[in-house]
Amino acid sequence: MNTKKRVISVIIEKTSTGFSAYAKEIDGLATVGSTISEIKANFNEVLQYHVEYLQEQGEKVKIANFDISYQVDLEQVFDYFSVINKSAFAEHYAGMNQSLFRQYTKGLATLSSDKMLQISKGLHKLADELSDLTLV
Repeated sequence: MNTKKRVISVIIEKTSTGFSAYAKEIDGLATVGSTISEIKANFNEVLQYHVEYLQEQGEKVKIANFDISYQVDLEQVFDYFSVINKSAFAEHYAGMNQSLFRQYTKGLATLSSDKMLQISKGLHKLADELSDLTLV
């Protein structure tokens, strides 16, 4: 039995009606949705059908054999989560120049992999802080 996890990179793209997503590594695995949450639920369903097909073909695979990495570009993140103030986020969570950060989010400046990692860590830090809160 195959116990090594296979990573699937799911590329999420904004469309005029919502979002579309496709698996980078497996042709034909794609879905659409009106929100990112819906995309994730729909993709899990598409992946389940794919696993069932593989099982019918004799492969010993389970849904647990896959790790899904959802990927969306920086501009789309801040467009989708427009409630996040870009300047405040740049200063408090990404630790970078606010003007340059706005250029990154509009696709006007080239983003290095180091800067992308810095921004990603800032988003995770914000998410962690929010998940630790309980409103009273």
